[in-house]
Amino acid sequence: MTAINALRTSVSGLNAQATKLSGISNNIANSSTVGYKRVDTQFSSLVLYGSSNGSSALAGTSASNRVAISSVGQLQATGIDTDIAVNGNGFLVVNEAAGSNGKYLATRAGSFRPDAAGNLVNAAGYYLQGVKLGTDGLPVGTVGDNNMDSLTTVNINNISVASSPTTEMTFWANLPSGQTAYASPPPDIDSFVSNVDYYDALGGTQTLTYRFVPVVPENASDPSSYTWTVEIFDSATDSGALAPVDPAKAATDPDRLVGRISLEFWNTGANAGTLKSVTDASGKYTTGVPLDTTAQVPDPSVHGQDSDSDGSPDVVAGLGTYDRTYGTLTLSLGNGTASLPVKLGNLDSFEGVTQLSGSFVPTKIEKNGSSFGLLERVSIEDDGKVIATFSNGQSRPIYQLKLAVFPNPDGLNPINGDAYEMARTAGAPRLLVAGEGAAGTTSGGALESSNVDIGTELTNLIETQRAYSSNATVVRTADQMLEEATTLKR
Repeated sequence: MTAINALRTSVSGLNAQATKLSGISNNIANSSTVGYKRVDTQFSSLVLYGSSNGSSALAGTSASNRVAISSVGQLQATGIDTDIAVNGNGFLVVNEAAGSNGKYLATRAGSFRPDAAGNLVNAAGYYLQGVKLGTDGLPVGTVGDNNMDSLTTVNINNISVASSPTTEMTFWANLPSGQTAYASPPPDIDSFVSNVDYYDALGGTQTLTYRFVPVVPENASDPSSYTWTVEIFDSATDSGALAPVDPAKAATDPDRLVGRISLEFWNTGANAGTLKSVTDASGKYTTGVPLDTTAQVPDPSVHGQDSDSDGSPDVVAGLGTYDRTYGTLTLSLGNGTASLPVKLGNLDSFEGVTQLSGSFVPTKIEKNGSSFGLLERVSIEDDGKVIATFSNGQSRPIYQLKLAVFPNPDGLNPINGDAYEMARTAGAPRLLVAGEGAAGTTSGGALESSNVDIGTELTNLIETQRAYSSNATVVRTADQMLEEATTLKR
């Protein structure tokens, strides 16, 4: 009977609109949920049977809710370092268990915080997974890149950075050219002093004191020497002590001396102001000239002048070894317990110590090494690296996040907490480093908001309400028609 078919069809319409209403209500309820993907309701018509001549018995409609997993939401900055958003098609990999012995899931909900054990866990209770990196920045272990077993829960507890001693240093300065001319009295011996800290083997902070003393002619008629004596003192050295270093001694105490050389500069030509020669413990180094092993360093205590009137400038033994190939002066520090090359510059080069007009000023000071440091903060880089920053100013990557990419992300199976099971309908996942292929990049301090548009959902709500009411009207009409047909028997 046609009325009965109309009744059946209208009831299916009521059920379908109720299904759509459930999706709309879920969308509105989760409009502020991080990483939530809106539900989209799909309708399809039902036919009881059809024939070759085109006649058919219609049976209404059916509806199913699908999650728009591949549709991305807007990124919102949060200012919280451990929040993570994905700019692309990739998914963060999480695990149900802190020990990575549970089920692996995919998610875009990146609101991670450390728990009591230091594991990064999101609001739904899922643990962030990544590849652990060693102190050298390389992955720990040998499991393949596309293997879930290579992942482990990201943990930021008890992370520290060990101290590392200073093994190289650069010290460049400009020495005022006018200071090597005749002066009476000569400038104070401590007029040009600079201090540079370094780290010893235990991570302690020590200090190298550089003292530059100009070599001054004895008579006003004598030309400028363009030569300086450089003395280097080490706070960890005390040649006069029988036991530990005496902290009461001055920074430039003779017992702290670890380096003493002379620097001669060009005063004319294209190389004016650059190093012409260097005299160390071995003798005098010049460009293209064999080493002069008889040369000694002008005595800084008398600015190289003749203090005993024998007609020859007073000199002292050099200390330290200069390498003119690399422009480094190698010093023995800590009472001979450590060796440190200090780059002063090559001969005939402006990249190093210079003597030009102007004041005394260090132009480049660099060093490596660090003291012991504790973890201060954790941040996420665009390439998915989890960066730890320590109290000593050092930072290093501790984990590499991998993003899961699926051939059909809409085929994933949604579960509680805005996570997705890796269903067969989604295809086999590929683990990619952020920034590779279609995976996209990661943004620390940001979250992906819900992809729900409230305006659209309210419009759909009105349409659904009207469609539901219309179907209900058809049901009432069909019922009345059946009642009329029943009364015909009377």
